[in-house]
Amino acid sequence: MQTMDDGVPIAFTRYTPDGAAPAGGRPGVLVLHGLAGNRGSVDAIAATFANAGYSVLAYDARGHGTSGGEITLAGPREVADLRALRNAFAARPEVSDTIGAWGISYGGGQIWNALAAGVPLAAAEVVETWTSLYDALWSQDLARSGIVAGFAASIAARSPLVAGIRDDAVQSRNLAAVRALSRPRSAAGRIGSITTPVYLFQGRVDFAFDITQAAQGFASLRGPKKLYVGNFGHTPSTFPGADVQYVQAQAVAWFDRHLRRTANGVDAAKVVIAKQGSATGRVSLGALPTSTLRSYALPGRSVARGTAVVSRRTAPLQQAVETWGLGTVHVEVPRLAGYPRLVVTVLAGNRVVSHGGLKPRRGRNVVKLANYCIYIPKGTRLRVTLGASSPSGQVAYLGFAGSGSATIGKVTLRLSALAKPISG
Repeated sequence: MQTMDDGVPIAFTRYTPDGAAPAGGRPGVLVLHGLAGNRGSVDAIAATFANAGYSVLAYDARGHGTSGGEITLAGPREVADLRALRNAFAARPEVSDTIGAWGISYGGGQIWNALAAGVPLAAAEVVETWTSLYDALWSQDLARSGIVAGFAASIAARSPLVAGIRDDAVQSRNLAAVRALSRPRSAAGRIGSITTPVYLFQGRVDFAFDITQAAQGFASLRGPKKLYVGNFGHTPSTFPGADVQYVQAQAVAWFDRHLRRTANGVDAAKVVIAKQGSATGRVSLGALPTSTLRSYALPGRSVARGTAVVSRRTAPLQQAVETWGLGTVHVEVPRLAGYPRLVVTVLAGNRVVSHGGLKPRRGRNVVKLANYCIYIPKGTRLRVTLGASSPSGQVAYLGFAGSGSATIGKVTLRLSALAKPISG
């Protein structure tokens, strides 16, 4: 345990490599777990770094595991904890003052906020996390309610802060308070001041934090940087994924390069994208890939009532498509009666290609789609559903008791895709 300046005890585990430490100590790595996790849930990655010769400290964030205190959602208090643990770790005789940090999801968000606050980390790795919490979970002022509800339920018992705002956050009410909570817990807008070397690992399909969260952070960084988009993530993906060995090897190589100053070529390619579902297939690029918009007109007129959804289908695709970037769905709504939410989901078979939502109005509604990287074979007919929630079997936009109706006119799908597919 280490006691913080407010009296809260933080539980940690140190991993020390065998053998005597060199003069000046070994470089150190802090390992941060995800929301509702604990230091045991990141034991494998902590052990990987220790086996590579690093001194490692993994800890239970406040309100998690056996640490004391309340969860304040990666806010200034958690950043102060990270700073204090980093400084005490670096003061140990077997540890040098060259300290990096690896964090997944909630842990990654804490690292971004710590970097923006000037915590002296020599290198960082952030995995399947956010740069703008509000944009990730309340895009267009509509909660990704199934995801928000799941996160809130997992920690509300140890977070009065989250418990107090949970209902409004899930049901997209009192959004000024949600924004006020999210802003100091998001590094977006401050990333341009960060010069620490950062490796961003983001999932191809992650309903919580899509590719844009990492891509915008990558674009804003001014120091050494690298982005890997791989086969892992929050639901419907998992961590670890098929490419876990590559992820771990890259994680070690990044710290070797920037903590030990080993010229190993890890930063030769700035962006690497895994092929869909592959453990070994990937492409390396010098920058973020460009994308093109493919437009599909879906005419018709139908009425969405209550919790029911309406569907439109494209013609069979004339060529394979691999999505990337920010697509949109344009929806004409000539009539609207007490219909509080309009959720659009794009599917290939039963697989979500993308989705988005907003609070509708009469006339044209432009729904922004989440940024996922999904390969769609030639001949596939895409299905676009429109309603008050995600279609049956999908959890991103949780359904509520249905009310009212919306007349759905012409729908235009503008799907953002790589210029040339990399999978398939």
